[in-house]
Amino acid sequence: MIWSYAFILFGVGLASGIGGMYLHGRLTKDVKVLLAFSGAYLFALAIMHLLPEIYIHLGHEAGLYILLGFLIQMVMDYFSRGIEHGHIHHHLSVKNPFPLGIFISLFLHSIVEGLPMGGGFDHDHGGHGFDTGSLVIGIAIHKIPEAIALAAILYHTFEKKLKVVGYITLYAIATPLGILLGHYLLENTTVDPTQVYSIILAIAVGIFLHVSTTIIFEADEAHRLSWPKSIAIILGLALVLLL
Repeated sequence: MIWSYAFILFGVGLASGIGGMYLHGRLTKDVKVLLAFSGAYLFALAIMHLLPEIYIHLGHEAGLYILLGFLIQMVMDYFSRGIEHGHIHHHLSVKNPFPLGIFISLFLHSIVEGLPMGGGFDHDHGGHGFDTGSLVIGIAIHKIPEAIALAAILYHTFEKKLKVVGYITLYAIATPLGILLGHYLLENTTVDPTQVYSIILAIAVGIFLHVSTTIIFEADEAHRLSWPKSIAIILGLALVLLL
């Protein structure tokens, strides 16, 4: 199961990044609608499923780890300049030195996304908590606009598709790497693995809450009601309710 999830998320990141090269920095309306859907899905998933699981195992201490994840994402967001939310800033859409801060921040963000998927599988087969199938769906949907935005910046930096594909491949490896790292930590811990898993999940949820709320609140840059994005947000929330 771990390998199949890792393969799926690697494929989504790579394919979306390659597609982003051909958009040449343009986040289409359809992609922005998908971004709104993914943000709403991750938010509802955190509220309805992940938070109850965390508080069952960590009690009142859960809030500390959730806030830690939120603060970690605030720092990474400063360096990534909002790529996690599908942002492409126009001043970056010209030939620039390699955006090292953006790439490293997004790489670390993707690793942390993968950590809770390394151990939250079936309880009967070594899992320690939440069934991550629904989490994989949300991360996969979220990675599409994220990879497109990154590829657009890389394309305008290098203007050579082969280099862009190389860096996109490296980026796509990050989440599977996080999955394997999370699995290794849980398999080799000397303390209660369920406790460790819950801490990992809590930190990841803090990150999800930061990213998802930013996406929802920035669903329309002009702060006007956009029916397609509003419907996408409602559908994202509704899908979690059906899980």
